[in-house]
Amino acid sequence: MEVNSPNRKPLSPEEVAHLEKLKSVVKKALEDGKFSPEEVAHIKSIIWSDGKVTYEELRTVHQTIKSVTGHELPEMAWQSNR
Repeated sequence: MEVNSPNRKPLSPEEVAHLEKLKSVVKKALEDGKFSPEEVAHIKSIIWSDGKVTYEELRTVHQTIKSVTGHELPEMAWQSNR
């Protein structure tokens, strides 16, 4: 499904660099096929670094996960609070 947003501005070089960093962190986190709580926190901190979540950030995370894992959802590594 392609989304057409005629009022959307082109991404700035800073935004492109931000998305590339996000993509790199997600790829690195998925090297073992699962997300640890620390990796999720790191990804969230990158996404929320400017105080908002954009469509482009969500799309980048989704597409990166799909490109790394295919149609398999990544596992979540859970830690006990004991």
